[in-house]
Amino acid sequence: MLREFLIFRIIEKLSMKSIILFPFRFIYKIYILTCFVLLLVLFYPFLRFFLSKKERFPSAFKMMKFYGKLFLFCAGIFLKIKGRENIIEDRPFLICSNHSSFLDIPCLYSIFDEYFVFTGKKEIENWPLFNIFYTSGMNILVDRYNKMGILKGFKRMMEVIDEGHPLVILPEGTISKIAPRLTEFKTGSVSLAIHKQIPILPITFTTNWIRLQRKGLLKGKASPGISEVIIHSLISTSGLTKNDTDALQLKLRGIINSPLHKKYGV
Repeated sequence: MLREFLIFRIIEKLSMKSIILFPFRFIYKIYILTCFVLLLVLFYPFLRFFLSKKERFPSAFKMMKFYGKLFLFCAGIFLKIKGRENIIEDRPFLICSNHSSFLDIPCLYSIFDEYFVFTGKKEIENWPLFNIFYTSGMNILVDRYNKMGILKGFKRMMEVIDEGHPLVILPEGTISKIAPRLTEFKTGSVSLAIHKQIPILPITFTTNWIRLQRKGLLKGKASPGISEVIIHSLISTSGLTKNDTDALQLKLRGIINSPLHKKYGV
């Protein structure tokens, strides 16, 4: 009976806390959404110009990096990065991170100075304004439900690597609804890394899900604060074959999950 009573009291306190914080979280979500839209509208003419020709893509990347930093600043999100020394330059590599929040993308743009290419799901092309980042051809959209679409996206990714650019693939495929827990990793990222024999740079966002959780306007955590980023050591794929795909995927997932397990026990 005592145990049940204590559990009830804990649940009751957590519920009261959620009720008290709800208006602040709701106002913050409205504010952060407003910042995102207004800044996107402000930057849109410049982005449209720089994204209109392939030779301008590096300049567009710098614009998107500035946009990402400005958005995070306005949202009251400040990066705390560990392992920046693990970032390499002047060679292609694969960037893989957990996907726990809408904040992950502006954070990645803010972290890296070298031009990279993002991959995303085809559904993004239907998002107003934001779709310019992908429909321009700078980044890559993949139709995950169409075999030809997957092959087309895979071919474009190989072209980016052959051009010498880093590539960002988020192995979960979409924002996790159970963050900080990881969802199942897709094999495409490690398969590509093995095929092209390029290293993988794992990254873990440990607090983005707290800063802005995927729960809609009325539910979930949301608050300004620190975005903690851990950049792990490179994973080499030298000498690996497609037979090593499953083992490499487990290794990548384990590395990304390690700080989450340490912090949250997931």
